[in-house]
Amino acid sequence: MTEGHAPHEDPQTKEILIVDDDEAMLNLLHILVRRDGFRTDLAATGDDALEKLKRPHAAVILDLMLPGTTSGFDVLVRLRSFPGPVPPVVVVTAHAQSKEVQDVMADPNVVLFLSKPINQEKLLGALHKVLKTRPRPKK
Repeated sequence: MTEGHAPHEDPQTKEILIVDDDEAMLNLLHILVRRDGFRTDLAATGDDALEKLKRPHAAVILDLMLPGTTSGFDVLVRLRSFPGPVPPVVVVTAHAQSKEVQDVMADPNVVLFLSKPINQEKLLGALHKVLKTRPRPKK
């Protein structure tokens, strides 16, 4: 008996791009996202993220403060003019009080904004909700 809901997909069919210059945070997010069944792609800079986004990703987890010439803010701006479908973005940042952050929260591609230290349940719950997936059963 169906209730009009689309069936939930296997998270293994979804690849998440995780962008963070902090190696410990990148590794933590990688472990959390993979543990819930998703495939991951990692980037440590905004330029690397934009290069990787030339191929499809189901979603992006994006740190705003990145080294080099392309910050997380710049990645968001570039995504607005991206050809084709833009993946939903979950923003994670340690700097949650600035004016720029208010603008980020209004960005049409941002589906969730999390302050560091991140809340894993909120992060993973948002990914599953947006991507219409279910977490893998815990062993």
